[in-house]
Amino acid sequence: MKKYLVGMMICLWSYVALAQAENLGMQDYAMRFAEVKTLQSDFTEEKHLALLNQPIQSEGNLVFDKQAQQLRWQYQKPFKNGFLMQRNHIYRIQDSRKIPIQNVMGRILAAQMLVWLTLDLEALQKEYAISFEKRAIRFTPRAKDHKLIKQITVWLDAQDPRLVTQVKMEEPNGDFVLWKFRHTQLNPTLSDEVFL
Repeated sequence: MKKYLVGMMICLWSYVALAQAENLGMQDYAMRFAEVKTLQSDFTEEKHLALLNQPIQSEGNLVFDKQAQQLRWQYQKPFKNGFLMQRNHIYRIQDSRKIPIQNVMGRILAAQMLVWLTLDLEALQKEYAISFEKRAIRFTPRAKDHKLIKQITVWLDAQDPRLVTQVKMEEPNGDFVLWKFRHTQLNPTLSDEVFL
């Protein structure tokens, strides 16, 4: 559950990076982030685990409303389940039902997600060293012995740097998750029913 939520935080923040990495710094990203009010996209997730010869693949979609602080991360294949965040409340989506996550860990993860979703630079720079390489942004945890994350790399589209094409989250043990995004729409009109 932790890996899933941490990966989602990273993935969603990176989705709103709206400028070429080699030309702009974090302050520029923060200013451009203000332009993004909503987004939606389809994604493919590949979990590469050392114990398996083939990656575990999933497909789904995500929808984000910045002002309302709402996020829906929905898997469609091979199973229908997901995650919903509405301000400080987190729900697991299972069989089209919203099941509240009320434990302390859930509240901590919700707070961390808001750091990424609102691009809280002060908090992010405390936790990560951030570097830019061509169309890639790399986040490396400042804690040398981070148990969950070794490095996160975000790739921006060559034709439209407002779009994130891939996010790779590497773990210290060599396992990694790769998200590939397609059909991304920035600032679409979203119906309230998306978050019900």
